Amino acid sequence: MFGRILAIDPGGRRVGLALSDPLRIIASPYETLLIKNNEDAVVQIVGVILKEQVSEVVVGVPLRPGAEKSEQAKRVEVFIELLKGSITQPVHTIDESYSSVEAEASLHQMGKKVGDDKGAVDRIAAALILKQYLQENQGS
Repeated sequence: MFGRILAIDPGGRRVGLALSDPLRIIASPYETLLIKNNEDAVVQIVGVILKEQVSEVVVGVPLRPGAEKSEQAKRVEVFIELLKGSITQPVHTIDESYSSVEAEASLHQMGKKVGDDKGAVDRIAAALILKQYLQENQGS
């Protein structure tokens, strides 16, 4: 299958986005949205989906060991339902429990301070979510 995949790292005030290339080989940080609420996030994301001709969406959900869902995971599920009701593209989920920690480590390795661009963590986390999704779905 071909077509761009949009990865979303949802947060309370910022939403990190990453895009694949049309051949679904490369995951690249795209942008960080500043949002007021879920509805605002969905409106902005729909704009990106249309602009970039996205054919699938993957959303990172923070899962934790055990059966109990965190409050953040519950908030993300509400966001996902709102998103699904606003687009026709398939929406997939993937565990993103440590993507922000990995993103911060990547920035530190590049010699950058997280405080200089807080949105960078969100964009890189979304790219890590997308990279994981692409690796898990190669050849499908």
